[in-house]
Amino acid sequence: MNDHDPYLIPFKGLSAGTHSFEWTVGKDFFAAYAASEINDADIRVKVTLGKHPQFLEVDIVMEGWAEVECDRCLHPLSVDIETEAKLYARFDSLSVKDDSEGDDVVILSHDENELDMTHYLYEYAHLALPIRRVHPDDQTGKSMCDGEMIKRLETYLVKENASGGDPRWNDLKHIFEN
Repeated sequence: MNDHDPYLIPFKGLSAGTHSFEWTVGKDFFAAYAASEINDADIRVKVTLGKHPQFLEVDIVMEGWAEVECDRCLHPLSVDIETEAKLYARFDSLSVKDDSEGDDVVILSHDENELDMTHYLYEYAHLALPIRRVHPDDQTGKSMCDGEMIKRLETYLVKENASGGDPRWNDLKHIFEN
């Protein structure tokens, strides 16, 4: 047994119809992946599996929070996670996927008897993260990012000159104007 056994759905023993599963994924779950952007989390996962003779229909609902690094100051930032996804598992003895089926279709051999949701939970949690991850501004409009890091970043800012352009442009301007 490994740490992710709780995220297995043993569909062979289930009757046709709808079945529900619930899990919570947290820090230990994401720590198992070296490339994970999530440092900590408390995400409730509700999976509804519809078992049909030729396929499985899996509805996934994830709600909670995740801690990631702020894009600006690199300090921990808590973001809300709220996503829904649908996944289909089709049975095929050749385990060959048709390109027209899309990314939400999984091919299972007729010999398989369980569906491992681990990878899908990891992927859907990361897809639910906002593209831009920065600390919000407070009521006065000041960034809530780490002040020391913001001061360091400001030392590397390129300031515009009085003419409104980048001062480095003046050094190169003659090359492009000729």
